[in-house]
Amino acid sequence: MKKYKAMVKDSEENMIVKIVEGTARNKSEFIRDLRKNGYVVNTLKVKESSVFDKIIETNLCDWDWRETR
Repeated sequence: MKKYKAMVKDSEENMIVKIVEGTARNKSEFIRDLRKNGYVVNTLKVKESSVFDKIIETNLCDWDWRETR
């Protein structure tokens, strides 16, 4: 199991952006769980926790989300 984090929008609360953390076997399983719980997910903004934290600590540039898998 790996730890993942995602920047998501909550469809029930007027699209408020949230950061959600959880564990899953792989990224696609984590994304499915988020969507099942009512979140709108941009797959580019779902990363392993350590990578996600590094992106957040820097400038949050669009290319940072695309560069890291």
